[in-house]
Amino acid sequence: MKSCSKSSKGDLIRLSVTLFLIAGIISLIVSLVNGITEPVIAKRNADKLNASLLEAVEQADTFEEISYSKDVYTSKDGKDVPIDSCYLAKKDGETVGVCVKTSPKGYGGPVEMIIAVDTNGQVISVKVVSMSETTGIGTKISMPEYSSQFIGKTDTADVDVISGASKSSKAFIRGVEAALSVSKDLTGGDTDE
Repeated sequence: MKSCSKSSKGDLIRLSVTLFLIAGIISLIVSLVNGITEPVIAKRNADKLNASLLEAVEQADTFEEISYSKDVYTSKDGKDVPIDSCYLAKKDGETVGVCVKTSPKGYGGPVEMIIAVDTNGQVISVKVVSMSETTGIGTKISMPEYSSQFIGKTDTADVDVISGASKSSKAFIRGVEAALSVSKDLTGGDTDE
């Protein structure tokens, strides 16, 4: 009985060492793959962001990421809106606007969006980058029919809410409010926020 017990212990140790070695090798492979793919993924994400910024402010030729003193904007209805990042849009070295990347909370989670505001405090464009809103209802906020009502505005006082998608619409409005406020802080644009 004792020899069987020693054999079982030996098998258990060999199995444990084998599993440990396999886990170590797999971890090493994952680390190597991550080291190879991480810069590629970072470049793709940077290219995607730059393309979104260029789409937001077509006349700009460069974008300068700047730090902003607040990382949260409190909307008119008391909800916190994260300020993810801010960019000065420049044309020939002159600032022509501000792009604010924000992610207000909608019905299905954060609505990641980029809002461009010119130096006069007017919305140039609003682009939803990603969201998890209800398909066919909440996703209407990303349609030009909805977002175009914000173009040229300096406030969100007279914009419509989508019937049946009020949480999504209000998140969108909060994102625009946040961008108008940030833009005013950064450029001194004439907004009512």
